[in-house]
Amino acid sequence: MEEKQRDFKQFKLAITRNRLPLSQNSYNRWGYRHISPVADDFTLDEILNIIRSGDLASLRELSRYYYRTNSEYRNNIDFLAHLPLYDTVVIPVFQENKTGSQKQIINAFYNACDFVDKMDLPNTLARITTEWLITGTYNGILRTQGNDVVIQDLPLEYCRTRFRDFNNLNILEFNLHYFDRIFEEEYREEAVKTFPEIVQKAWRQWIKGNRKGDPWVAIPAAFGGISFSFTMDQTPLLIASIPELKKLDDAVKREEKRDENELYKLLIQRMPIDSKGQLVFQLEEVADIHSSIAAMLGDIDTVDVLTTFGETSLESLQETTAASQSSDRIEKYKTNAWDALGRGEILFNATNSSSLAYMIKKDESLMMAYLNIYETWCKFVINDRFARKGVTFDFEILPTTVFNRQELQQTFFRGAQYGYSKMFAGVAMGIKQRDQLSLMNFENDFLEMSLKMVPLQSSYTTSGNVIASEEKNSSGEEKVVVSETAKDLTDTGGRPELPDEQKSEKTQANIDSMG
Repeated sequence: MEEKQRDFKQFKLAITRNRLPLSQNSYNRWGYRHISPVADDFTLDEILNIIRSGDLASLRELSRYYYRTNSEYRNNIDFLAHLPLYDTVVIPVFQENKTGSQKQIINAFYNACDFVDKMDLPNTLARITTEWLITGTYNGILRTQGNDVVIQDLPLEYCRTRFRDFNNLNILEFNLHYFDRIFEEEYREEAVKTFPEIVQKAWRQWIKGNRKGDPWVAIPAAFGGISFSFTMDQTPLLIASIPELKKLDDAVKREEKRDENELYKLLIQRMPIDSKGQLVFQLEEVADIHSSIAAMLGDIDTVDVLTTFGETSLESLQETTAASQSSDRIEKYKTNAWDALGRGEILFNATNSSSLAYMIKKDESLMMAYLNIYETWCKFVINDRFARKGVTFDFEILPTTVFNRQELQQTFFRGAQYGYSKMFAGVAMGIKQRDQLSLMNFENDFLEMSLKMVPLQSSYTTSGNVIASEEKNSSGEEKVVVSETAKDLTDTGGRPELPDEQKSEKTQANIDSMG
């Protein structure tokens, strides 16, 4: 069946009309809402035309539509957005010969940690990353009220970024027409007050000037502006995979139709003829026979009756071999779709683990680019508010994911044994910095658990002086050093098992075959 084609220019105009912010669908007391219903599914030609056009509004509309309606597209975006755990570390950086008082530095550190905790970065950044992956960019403002802080989303259609500041952050620009088209005065004033003072001032001046002049107002990061994107290309990350996903959807629909056809039967009853080629029954009798059979099978929707001359047979509308061929065709489209998405189906429907580790590492490396941009912004915001004489702050988002958390925990734990930061080990375990300090103070100073809970003596819990015990030999002249490490040795033979990503394909295949 030929799909109905839509005029691409009319489609773009419809998007523009739908984006005019009316009070009932663009703003409420809880922030901006994006509502863009699409009546008809996109055809393959429409998808290709939108991608070739490069029109960002159309590309974002297409991406949003597939995020709502296509499980593969949505699962891949949600997987990438929630792959990092967004474990954060605030790091005081002392300036030589400019050290302030210890009390001031500690207070600044605690305030910075509190500020990061109140931003609720694990949930906030996962939400921002989801929007970024869907639309190719994210725009918002950082709002503070007393000790409270929240990141408010902004409608993309009224935001742009053209420049960077000296902190390598995008400078957000907002279009004042957004307020002008909120009809109710109460809602309009309420919306204006949620923006930074620089926007409120620009709005008042714009109204005073009868809405003449440039409606765009710049909101630098120092005033709360947030704009995340890669370079100047704000194309949604996975948009190029949509044509293959559309082909897969169309193929599935065709195979569903074939499956339905397999259920249908056609009862062919052929009326007998004599040796002279004459009908044995009169046409009226043939009609009665046909009507009787049709009435008898009337409750069976999948069987139709055809009356002709000759023998009776029951035929299927589709060959029985079509089922296996259908499976092969679907598998081909699936492979193409997952290749276009850039990851393997094994992530969501695991059948073996031969390449899973490599796929995960590739996705982890992709998301590090997003984390680096978040780190730059958070570092600026923290220093802008809490840097003091003698101390500034660095900020890191650990590369911990659902899959590598245990590995990184062991890495940071080994580093702590050699004198490196203990906080990194705690954060890698999912314990926030402020919580670590509070727990340690409470356990050691209030409950005195360090005196009540004495760990077993091992190479991990004692110093080198305690680990090594000196014993005299039989002559009493020489000393023999006995290490606890040697006592931990076992009789287990063979080479230690390699991590999954270092195992060969043949080894993985053997493991999978053993269940």
